[in-house]
Amino acid sequence: MKLFLAGALTLLLATCFSSIAFGGASSSRVLVVATFPQNTTLVRLNLDGQPGFSLSFIHSVSKTLVVDVYALRNNQIIQTAEHFRAHGAGLPSNPNEPDGVSWEKQENEFILHMERPIPKLVVRTDQNYKNRLIIGSKTVNLNQWEDQALLLYID
Repeated sequence: MKLFLAGALTLLLATCFSSIAFGGASSSRVLVVATFPQNTTLVRLNLDGQPGFSLSFIHSVSKTLVVDVYALRNNQIIQTAEHFRAHGAGLPSNPNEPDGVSWEKQENEFILHMERPIPKLVVRTDQNYKNRLIIGSKTVNLNQWEDQALLLYID
């Protein structure tokens, strides 16, 4: 019995050490959606080991779908791409956009690949623009709350 307990304790300590040494297990990360600037938590979403998330919305001028893709690196949010169908106010128009890496056209959409650190991700929601948060296969309707500014951060 003592040998079993010693082995179990060794395994537990090794697991804890590897999580500390390598920055923690990604599966324990949570994406928090809160009101801004009040920072009242609306929902906490387990990232279940996902490397990032996406935000989608209907562009107010072009009335077309835009999808912004974000990666999580060391608990920092990095925007890695913006997918859109039409150039319009506020949308990229060339590969030299700030933090742009490359530009691509695929079938009916343009993609600006980027490495844009986002120190504070604040999203303004509006029922008319179908704001959605996508984590893996899960979609969260950000318009389930009144139109407002939302703060997204990693906890």
